[in-house]
Amino acid sequence: MALLRAGDVRGIARRIARRLGTLRRVPRIDHVEWRRLHVDLTDDDRDHIRRTSLDTGFLVRLVGEADPVGTNLTLASLDAQLHKAWTLDPLPSGVGHRWTIDLEPGVVLHEAALWALADVIAARPTLRLIYSDHDHLNEDGLPTEPWFLPDWNPELFVGLGRISALVARHPEAGPELVPDIDPRSIYHLPHLLASRTGPPLRPSPIDRVPSTRINGRVSILIPTRDQGGPLAACLSSIRRLTTYPDVELVVVDHETTEPLARRVLDDLAEDPASVVLEHRGPFNFSAIVNRAAAAASGDVFVLLNNDTEVIATDWLERMVNHLERPEVGIVGALLLFADGTIQHAGVHPGLGGLMGHGHKHLPGDHPGHLGRLLIPHRVAAVTGACLAIRADDWRSLGGLDEELAVAYNDVDLCLRARHEGLAVILEPNAVLHHHESISRGYDD
Repeated sequence: MALLRAGDVRGIARRIARRLGTLRRVPRIDHVEWRRLHVDLTDDDRDHIRRTSLDTGFLVRLVGEADPVGTNLTLASLDAQLHKAWTLDPLPSGVGHRWTIDLEPGVVLHEAALWALADVIAARPTLRLIYSDHDHLNEDGLPTEPWFLPDWNPELFVGLGRISALVARHPEAGPELVPDIDPRSIYHLPHLLASRTGPPLRPSPIDRVPSTRINGRVSILIPTRDQGGPLAACLSSIRRLTTYPDVELVVVDHETTEPLARRVLDDLAEDPASVVLEHRGPFNFSAIVNRAAAAASGDVFVLLNNDTEVIATDWLERMVNHLERPEVGIVGALLLFADGTIQHAGVHPGLGGLMGHGHKHLPGDHPGHLGRLLIPHRVAAVTGACLAIRADDWRSLGGLDEELAVAYNDVDLCLRARHEGLAVILEPNAVLHHHESISRGYDD
């Protein structure tokens, strides 16, 4: 305050710069030191493991290209295992459940890897597939590049062509990459129990072209107030670029007075494939969208902000195709700022507060963590700025919660869908611009 009263603008600027500088300085984590503190065993740990009797046996198979050096590294790590019930040959009679582990030559197991697997199997006998996190070994043999994997995310793993460097399978799981078994029998062991030699494998996902058949009518639900320019751009992009053949526009106007916006709405009302509704009273995003849904005739609803613009022409095909799968309940899109950086690529717990957008401000073509932005995958939630859901599921879930008038109504809907066993999918190939919160500013 003293600087402000004195008119010392430069002093104020220097103080702000120092404060911001301290906020930006995030200590770099040394992975070798982190492993020493959190991954490497102590002698007491080893003594505890040796005193624990576990009878689960493992059949270990070396798969992939022949690599004598890598094979020797892998075999040495197997010889060092604290849990000795493993073999490279079929297990002898009398040994407990036979689980199979396929290892690439060069994968080095943590000394407690097999014990950790056997311990989980003993505690959870209904499990049929277990996978762990892993990191990588550089040219000097030092650990680097940890890959902390998500809980079961079959779309991601299919797209990446792999699950982890360490995967244990019960005979009932079968050899398929993603077996057709109850997801509740699959367990992510969130520990670094393996290290791959060399750099991380680059993702090589297969881009599955969406079906060209019609999957029913899509009703696009757009709340709006004033801001005629962005609204006109949004509607124009839908009409010019969207290739999906059966689209209904349902626009709910919240007390618009701006002349340009009024003209846009009046013109839209003349379109027989569109519906224009009025909403009066305090702003309540949930109530406005629920009003639009009640008037919509589509088999699929797409919530869409009025400050978005279509980029990918097949965005609707890609989103709607996921909803052909009964286990999928909600689908979101990749949204970019006007400068081409990422605005939304899924909503995740704990980022920037209660929930936050992952990969925000990264380049729009960034592959994302583990390459996940190259392929559809499951997320905790997606933004209501562009969200697709079957009309029947919308009704059974009760639409948006009108107690959440401004923020988190979309997250709440996603969490309710997941509670009912429905997956929430991010489709990164459905791409739109999002000029975030033009109509009403940012949420607090």
